[in-house]
Amino acid sequence: MIIAVSWPRRFRAFSLIELLTVLAVMAVVASLAAPSFRDLLHSWRLRTEANQMISAIWLARATALRSGKKAMLCPLQQHRCAGQYQDGFGVFNAEVVLLHRYQSRPEVSVTNRRGTHSETRALVWDAAGLGSRNMTFLFCIKNAQVNWAVVLNRVGRPRLRRDWGVCPV
Repeated sequence: MIIAVSWPRRFRAFSLIELLTVLAVMAVVASLAAPSFRDLLHSWRLRTEANQMISAIWLARATALRSGKKAMLCPLQQHRCAGQYQDGFGVFNAEVVLLHRYQSRPEVSVTNRRGTHSETRALVWDAAGLGSRNMTFLFCIKNAQVNWAVVLNRVGRPRLRRDWGVCPV
């Protein structure tokens, strides 16, 4: 004789078919979300690099205003002004003493707005806080769908812009 036992509600569980169905739905949703999540990560990395450049610009301008002498932002290569911004950059005072070094991510390229060449030019601020030129630093990651740019005018005020230029292919 077989006796049917009725389990209390707290002991009931999901069947194997129900669990496999939920796992399959979760896999489909994850596969759809993965590309957009990758683009979001690229955007965050690029924006972080661009914000670091803005920080360096504000430091250089403030140093020039505070000291009453020139200050310079330039790419660094072994603690001197040379190379490309994507390898790192620094702020120097009038006596060419390195005030702060900024490290760049290796996968991020820093180019001009058209994306035709890596940016290598130094920027100088005078005692009044005026910059030596208008300039755009474009931050790109290869195969990313987004880019961030730091646009700088001669007055020395940087602004951050999304998708402002063309990344190199």
